Amino acid sequence: MKTRLAESIGDEKALAVYTAMLRDLLHAIGDSGGETEIEIAWAPSDRANGEILRQAFGTHTLVMQTGFNLGDRLSMAFSERFFFHRTQKVIAIGVDEPRLSREIIDHAFGLLESCEWVVGPAMDGGYYLVGCRAAAFNPMIFADMPWGTSSVMPSTLERIREWGQTTALLPVRYDIDVVEDLQRFAAEARDADGELPKLLREWGMAA
Repeated sequence: MKTRLAESIGDEKALAVYTAMLRDLLHAIGDSGGETEIEIAWAPSDRANGEILRQAFGTHTLVMQTGFNLGDRLSMAFSERFFFHRTQKVIAIGVDEPRLSREIIDHAFGLLESCEWVVGPAMDGGYYLVGCRAAAFNPMIFADMPWGTSSVMPSTLERIREWGQTTALLPVRYDIDVVEDLQRFAAEARDADGELPKLLREWGMAA
């Protein structure tokens, strides 16, 4: 759940926001098709079981995350797809930006035709999307990264530059991590469709 948001609006509302964000994102990115396979990587917990996962993710392909931290989990996910599934390109996104679309993801895959990495920078210094081609992947890209700080994006780009590889940057976007982000989203999406805009209107945040 979104712990920083919960500090301002409480655990129950933060969980409702996270659930709405997840559903809006899944709706926006759609299903697997063509050359693109959509997989949902879920973190194991005592509460996660088949019924709960299907309620949350529907018919999407599910894979379990492994590793002790975010860097480990990303590294394992990329490595498994490249080395065991023989995937040629992999892109990872989170749930923090519910307005990502399939069009943005397809565009990012397209950029990997002419560069080795693609990154979507977030305004807080992190990123909302990261991807690369199989031949360029180095698991050290995620190692010892100061996750949750403004150093993530510059540190990532610096590593790629040190390896002599190329990066395409997507437009800067903002994640919903704290209540100020949620208030900004509510103002910008006051008339938008989706579960999160509807939820915020019910709470009176989109007035």
